[in-house]
Amino acid sequence: MIASKENIIATRERFNTAIANKDAETICTLLAPTYHIVTGRSDQNHGAEEEAARWASVFQSDPTAIYIRTTREITINEAWGLAEELGNWKGSYTLNGKLVKASGVYSAKWQRTRNGEWVLQAEVFTTIEFDEGCVPPGQI
Repeated sequence: MIASKENIIATRERFNTAIANKDAETICTLLAPTYHIVTGRSDQNHGAEEEAARWASVFQSDPTAIYIRTTREITINEAWGLAEELGNWKGSYTLNGKLVKASGVYSAKWQRTRNGEWVLQAEVFTTIEFDEGCVPPGQI
């Protein structure tokens, strides 16, 4: 279990580094083909290619955007090659010419591939703290 946990943590760090380096191609390699995300604003995207395109768009439209995910806990089912990661996230970006910050919690589901790599299958982010300038999600 230690090796799997270390691999997941290392992959999470590669994701953080890819965001910092504005590298959507690397992000795509860390995601399962059917990856699904619910963002902190409740937007949803499906598929690794769509998610990589979303990141590329963010990086192009706002070079100040940065997000960091910090793992708190990982629970692993070695027999099935599944894992859950719980953590905290924080981010900042420019909106209407002003730098704004937001942060919160997340849950991520990982799955081990046939070649032993861990990829993200799904992530759910919940915004808990935010600057006044942040735009809330639309009502349901």
